[in-house]
Amino acid sequence: MSELLFEIGVEEIPAGYIQPALQFLEQTVCKQFEALGLRCGQVRTAGTPRRLTLAVADLQTRQPDRRVEHTGPAKKTGFDADGNPSRAALGFARSRGVAVEDLQVTATPKGEYLVVVEDIKGLETKALLPEILAGLIRDLPFPKSMRWGQGQISFARPILWLLALYGGEVVEFSIEETKSGAVTRGHRFMAPAEIPVTGFEDYLERLRQHSVLADPVERRAAVIAEVSRAVRERAGNEGAEPVLDEKLVDLVTFLVEIPWGICGSFDEKFLELPEEVLITSMREHQKYFPVTDSDGKLLPLFVAVNNTRIADRELAANGHQRVLRARLEDGLFFFHQDRKKTLADRRQDLAGIIFQNKLGTVLEKSERIAALAAELARELEPQSEEDAVRAAGLAKCDLLTEMVGEFPSLQGVMGREYALIDGENEVVALAIREHYLPVRADGDLPATMVGAIVGIADRIDTLVGCFGIGERPTGTTDPFGLRRQA
Repeated sequence: MSELLFEIGVEEIPAGYIQPALQFLEQTVCKQFEALGLRCGQVRTAGTPRRLTLAVADLQTRQPDRRVEHTGPAKKTGFDADGNPSRAALGFARSRGVAVEDLQVTATPKGEYLVVVEDIKGLETKALLPEILAGLIRDLPFPKSMRWGQGQISFARPILWLLALYGGEVVEFSIEETKSGAVTRGHRFMAPAEIPVTGFEDYLERLRQHSVLADPVERRAAVIAEVSRAVRERAGNEGAEPVLDEKLVDLVTFLVEIPWGICGSFDEKFLELPEEVLITSMREHQKYFPVTDSDGKLLPLFVAVNNTRIADRELAANGHQRVLRARLEDGLFFFHQDRKKTLADRRQDLAGIIFQNKLGTVLEKSERIAALAAELARELEPQSEEDAVRAAGLAKCDLLTEMVGEFPSLQGVMGREYALIDGENEVVALAIREHYLPVRADGDLPATMVGAIVGIADRIDTLVGCFGIGERPTGTTDPFGLRRQA
């Protein structure tokens, strides 16, 4: 039993490609070893934007010997009454490369059949690995791939090096002009030298010494620690805490090889913006972590995670601040522009947006939702009918705002904010936001009956309308998200 260590070194891969690629490597190699009769121990993966790594413990050194029976024609077809072989028997023997005298007979539920018994000697694992590893590279699926140089292979990004060790010895193979070896590489900027390694644990430790945390679990913990440290360093013990959104932590983990937190600030005038706008601008566009006080109120601070250590932290923070300021200036401009027109005044402009060619405009959909909401409210909560109809009529109006045009994920969120600014009552404003809930299977549900009524009316209109015109989801397409809405 020996350890296999395999690393594909590449130019920076998009963060969203890495985890699926590692899962593919783990699942595929397990299936291949099982098919080849090779037992193995724990299979582990590691990865950063510059490397995809697979480690297999206790991999069997050779295949077991096998005995295989190849079944041919029935005995009565292969030999006549005098025991002379027929053309069928002769052809079967020839196809298996044996003399007719070597044919054997086996009893089956269907009768006696001719068989050729073949003893297959197991191959050495080290002889099988070159094709297995090369095949993993060729078969790795990515949302988008590219070719480089004069080669024909496609991959997410150009392959720069290959590390392949089995039992401490190099598994020799090549992909295009890149040959496998016994070295990895450190951090691209802080420790770019080649690093010889002997096994997976040695690999992880040597990379740590060269500014790379190859293990995603370790790197994720380091991201959280660095973000928290950066806030403490900037704000002291004033109760400031970073907003550690799990999805953002996961994303940043695969954007860097080693994290360095930088805490920056922005002008307090931007706190005029709704918190969701600030958070969305930081999180979605810049991959920054917002910071709140002990009461959960947003502070004019943020944390960026760099891939390199910068001695002058103030200089690094200033760079991030300039980028974020430009984003927030745009957001503030959109916010002020949007407030020049109420949601109610925008409603007729929904006639300019096509919902579906056969189902009309968004204005027509809005009218249908309002009618359905009225019916539902009369059945479920009659005293809320007026609010339900009002909320349904305004629910889609924020689609016409500059802010939602810039940040589509804020639909509903900005509708609520603008409704409150316009003087709509809180029930109506909240229902505008809640009618989109839940946004995913395990997401929050509407907390108010009016929000639930408008949301149900919206979904009924979409489902009945699309099915009515034959626009049904298939195994590969569901453009209106009907499965999720149902």
